[in-house]
Amino acid sequence: MDHINDRATMQHHFDQILNKNYANFETKRRYSYGNNAIKTYVIESHIFNEQVSRDYLLNSILQRAKEVDSESTLRETKDENLISLSTVAADYFIDITSKRYVVLHTAEPTKVTDPFINKFQNAKGFDSLWLPVPLLLETVSLGRFWGMGVTYQDSIEESIIDTGDDLLEDVHDINLSAKRHFAQQFFSLLMTSELKYMMGVSRLSVLRESEERKDNNKFIIDDIKYNGKITAKGNSYEKHSRIVYELVKLYSEVIEKLETYGISFEEGRLAGNPITINFSRTVSPQKLINIIFTGEEPFRLWGVEDEIGPNQFRVYAVDMHHGNSGNKLTFEITENYMRISMPKYSCANTLLRLFSNINHYVDAMAALEVLDYELKVDLSRAGLGQYLGQYDVQNT
Repeated sequence: MDHINDRATMQHHFDQILNKNYANFETKRRYSYGNNAIKTYVIESHIFNEQVSRDYLLNSILQRAKEVDSESTLRETKDENLISLSTVAADYFIDITSKRYVVLHTAEPTKVTDPFINKFQNAKGFDSLWLPVPLLLETVSLGRFWGMGVTYQDSIEESIIDTGDDLLEDVHDINLSAKRHFAQQFFSLLMTSELKYMMGVSRLSVLRESEERKDNNKFIIDDIKYNGKITAKGNSYEKHSRIVYELVKLYSEVIEKLETYGISFEEGRLAGNPITINFSRTVSPQKLINIIFTGEEPFRLWGVEDEIGPNQFRVYAVDMHHGNSGNKLTFEITENYMRISMPKYSCANTLLRLFSNINHYVDAMAALEVLDYELKVDLSRAGLGQYLGQYDVQNT
């Protein structure tokens, strides 16, 4: 990979891989073993303030990579924002145009790249993107709806059954995938059923085609996962990179918006606003606390509760993953909502991680709101209302 020394060469390299894969697909009507898809991973860096130098960020990336794979090396290219990362098993190209959102591109096998990235971002200083269901649905605006995946495990209703000989977990879960027209029907069916609270959309596929006639055979289908992994199939890397750019922009605007509501005392007055996650169904506060504040995956929050009223609790918690700049978060929890007070200068990545995992383990239809802003499953805003006929898409 040493011959790839700038963005143009990298794009040409990935275009060749995409076109080879697509030609193989057109012949066999399936993607053959060994034809690895292009994959992009977006990692949020918590080493992102303006005073952080480029060298410090690169040293942090290299140090973390070496902790995962001791043979990791970084190589500069002619573009100061494009870095090549090589490990024993794979090569990656890292875009550090944004200090806060580090983007890694690769065409290596998923069985190699997923474990590396998961270990890389599972450390203080880095985390994955977290796209809660409402935000993931908004990525439809990046192209045309092409498919979706749903994963949900009802941790609130999960129980242990004594079978006499042993103990068995009674797990309520969903793991489904659908494409194109089937996806639209599947989506409509679930969203108009009593099971919509289990509609934990974990992946959305979008198709982006060329608008210009001279380029009308160029397209990309991107599978966007709620953890910031984007898998590309098609024949245009340029369209894939554009979707990645727009996804990062969409996500960063939400993060920046939420961070403006941080709580502080200014000139003797309280400034900022608490953020509320409203549940679409009644939830046991005690069970919710037992699930979320353990310090373990996937929530990574730790806290101890105080009962402040009937079925009402307050929890002072810390983020066990990246510490949230040393700030503690205060939670008020009832059967119907969770209210979070986030100190000023905190990282809103903690909030989106919490909200995303609530969508996949507690309530897929939960909504986040604060003052003049909200994140909820609004299918008309996501461009999907057309698939639901007479269903009231504004009040999901």
